[in-house]
Amino acid sequence: MITELFINSCILIAFISISQNFVMKKDINKNSSIALKILTGTYAGLLGILLMLFSIRVTPSIITDFRALPILLSAIYGGFLPTIIASLIMGAFRILYFGISNASLIALIVILLMGSGFSTINLVKSEMKGKWIYSITYSLLVNTIAMPILIKDSMLLFKVFTVYCVSTLLMSYFIFKFTEYLSESVQSYRRLKSEATIDFLTGLNNVRQFDNMFNIVAQQTIRNGEELSLLFLDIDYFKKINDTFGHSSGDMILKDLAVILSNTCRVYDVISRNGGEEFSVLLANCPAAHALEVAERIRKNVEGNKFYISNKVNINITVSLGISTYPNITSNIDNLLEHADTALYEAKKTGRNKVVLYNSKDQLTNVN
Repeated sequence: MITELFINSCILIAFISISQNFVMKKDINKNSSIALKILTGTYAGLLGILLMLFSIRVTPSIITDFRALPILLSAIYGGFLPTIIASLIMGAFRILYFGISNASLIALIVILLMGSGFSTINLVKSEMKGKWIYSITYSLLVNTIAMPILIKDSMLLFKVFTVYCVSTLLMSYFIFKFTEYLSESVQSYRRLKSEATIDFLTGLNNVRQFDNMFNIVAQQTIRNGEELSLLFLDIDYFKKINDTFGHSSGDMILKDLAVILSNTCRVYDVISRNGGEEFSVLLANCPAAHALEVAERIRKNVEGNKFYISNKVNINITVSLGISTYPNITSNIDNLLEHADTALYEAKKTGRNKVVLYNSKDQLTNVN
């Protein structure tokens, strides 16, 4: 019995561990797609089948297993639909594999009761720990009612019920702690993945993601024979703003500027914070003339916006912008960054609050 208990436990742990890799990329919850919920319920049902195939033999004629736990997990993480799917799969297998008998019919009823009960308990507004406690208590209660129907010998009933209760409680506690640990691991993974590509302050791409996206868009541009424009912009006199109003006010301005950029540019433009007060916009399939229009629109929107640094105090800021375009002006796409930076430097050197388009012979300046 100890060996079978160990095997049942290992199967359960292995399936949960494997599913973690899937959960990292697909967020399974009540709002998941129907297809994902069906897949989750099927996965839980198959796990329940495997647990039944490697049941724990309490006596030569009586077996038990941890089939309630896959149903419980599907209820907590997937909601009603995957729970019912898992219950039906397990119930159908119990009838087909073990044959029709009183034991099979009662097992089917117990499985369906657990599925509906766990789904209902999951609707209760409670912490995860509370839902586990309520669900396991409900499971033990259902089996407490079911077992005496099949087992008439009181001593045998006591033995079976004791083994079932102790093993279920111990395994439930372990699985709860294990899934709690896995959930924290998934959240940490997602947070670190997001931090690796997203600027923590503005929510825009960070410089690492900008580099990745530039390489991707540049390759697509060359392959499709399109035009590509790169826009660099910098907040004018930002250091003075930080020194006068404090860095927290500067952070508020950076966040508001990110909103303006997102609202001004196209949804598929790649907007990034490249560091400090410097931002960039990668304009795919965009000629120089249109890039100038976008840059000028950004400049005007920033100039006309009131940036609040407190509930009552607001200031105005300006930005300088530099543009480079491939292939009409910059023939080598790898030089776009250098040329856009050169144009930005020219805009700041010649008075700020203006847009400058890089030209291979000189700088063509759009003076505002």
